[in-house]
Amino acid sequence: MVDSIETANITQERMDEILFGNIKYYIEGIVAIVVIILGLIGNFLTVIVLTRPTMHSSTNIFLTGLAIWDMIVLCGTLVLITLPELSKVYFLEVLPYIVVYIYPIALIAQTSTVWITVSFTVERYIAVCHPLRATSMCTTARARVVIAVVSVCAVMFNLCRWFEYELVTTHEITSDNTTIYRTIFSKTDFGDSDIFKKIFYLYFYPFVMLIVPLSLLAILNTFLVHAVKRSRKQQITMNVRQSRENNVTLMLVSVVVVFMICQVPALVYNIAYSINEMSVETFGWRVLSSIRNFLVTFNSAINFILYCAFGQKFRVIFIRTFCRRILRENDFNSLSCPGTTRIVTKLDNKKYKTMLMKQGNCLELSSTHQTHLSRYSPYNSRTPSPQPPARRMRNGLGHDLHPESDYSCNTHLLAGTTGSRTPTPTYTDQSPQ
Repeated sequence: MVDSIETANITQERMDEILFGNIKYYIEGIVAIVVIILGLIGNFLTVIVLTRPTMHSSTNIFLTGLAIWDMIVLCGTLVLITLPELSKVYFLEVLPYIVVYIYPIALIAQTSTVWITVSFTVERYIAVCHPLRATSMCTTARARVVIAVVSVCAVMFNLCRWFEYELVTTHEITSDNTTIYRTIFSKTDFGDSDIFKKIFYLYFYPFVMLIVPLSLLAILNTFLVHAVKRSRKQQITMNVRQSRENNVTLMLVSVVVVFMICQVPALVYNIAYSINEMSVETFGWRVLSSIRNFLVTFNSAINFILYCAFGQKFRVIFIRTFCRRILRENDFNSLSCPGTTRIVTKLDNKKYKTMLMKQGNCLELSSTHQTHLSRYSPYNSRTPSPQPPARRMRNGLGHDLHPESDYSCNTHLLAGTTGSRTPTPTYTDQSPQ
């Protein structure tokens, strides 16, 4: 009877081991390498778009730093987790050197991504909830300083991880009396000490990497969501600048929400590991470990999709940068400014194009190179854009229409009733709502 129970337990352990091996192979191997490749491409495109002159802002500097560190996280996951699952030779010959020398760099990158996310959330909270302080506090120079400080602190926090593992040479004798020498990685006396495990894994790591940042993100994003809801209730009096701020805020909130969801399994696993290291050796905890590794990888790869989905300006600049040659003009206008009306008029045998996009009381203008506000708009731009030569109309008003330029505002600019040279619309192209 006892032998039967032991045999059943051994069989169950083997089945669990086989099942876990398959789960780990597909999650950390096949699926992960696809996510990593797409994530590297997406983050590279993100850096290109965010560094365009028209995207110059403190928030975009934070997002650029986040994309760079995310690429390092993805590369670290590739060499530490994915390639060892896909190649036995890599696992035996290369992985020991990667763990000793590259593993701390991946941890530094992960720490940096966590606190850069917190940093741009704080910056967004100041810009939305304390706009009077935003002018002096939310600057591009300060954003660069914050990223540098976060990166240095991440290096200092993970400095002890460089002394956690070391290379060890072992040998084994085969059946034909041949000695094979092999290099493996093993924990050092420092990395295996109870004092290090207790101080770092029980106190520092959970609070610095999970509890404190997730708490800050939850609190600040609650304020941001309430601020956006309050602003939308006042949409009748909301100007173009407020609408853009809300759009940026919603995009960043989506990034933070995905970040928090992806970090929850890591929070649970690391707390359990810090309490009892042996408890996480069971089948369920090992599966959770694979899931948390994959979610961290997924979080570093998904931001480009979130920027395109929720960031209107990011989407416009991306299309203008990469898709202008392959899209027709009508398709470009529909993709970059959905829900708009494009009016083409003729004046003295010259075409004038107007892009109308409804934003509260004022219609926001979309131009090929930059955004202008008409002098007839109730809202004036802080930095006036260079105006084209004015055309004097018979009614005495200065006319701002210029050939091959895109303008819009909630005015009767094209609906003049006096003068024989008043432009008349030739056709209206309604893009799908």
